[in-house]
Amino acid sequence: MKKLFVVIIVFLILIGNIGYQKKFTLLDYFSGDYYAYSNDPISDNYVYLGNCYMNYGKINSTEEIIGESMTIYNFEPVAAIEKLNAKIVFSEYLDNGASVIYAFSDNISRSVMVNNKRVNIQIAYYDDYSIIGWPLILGSF
Repeated sequence: MKKLFVVIIVFLILIGNIGYQKKFTLLDYFSGDYYAYSNDPISDNYVYLGNCYMNYGKINSTEEIIGESMTIYNFEPVAAIEKLNAKIVFSEYLDNGASVIYAFSDNISRSVMVNNKRVNIQIAYYDDYSIIGWPLILGSF
């Protein structure tokens, strides 16, 4: 009887975890100046940007985040791509001196189409710092 009870408990735990995917957050991978973006002002910390709300600082696990960005100093973009288990989709060079990488990772559920290609990571990097965002950098860079 005990064995049957244990088997049922294990089975229920496995069923409960089917389809569960931990919410992705850049805070799990990197540290730097962090910004979260939401469709709604979840707390007084959010600032309206015209198309979404931006929060400076940490988020709580109940917040519905539509994107994140982080400014990181002494950052190696290729190492970040590897750390996120992503593949580079394409890159571009901007007049302001930034190099921009667009990539895709199966670890991140939300994605967007850019130049008819599916991406969910954007990295703008300069000589001394980088900005990484998902699905895109929603603030300025």
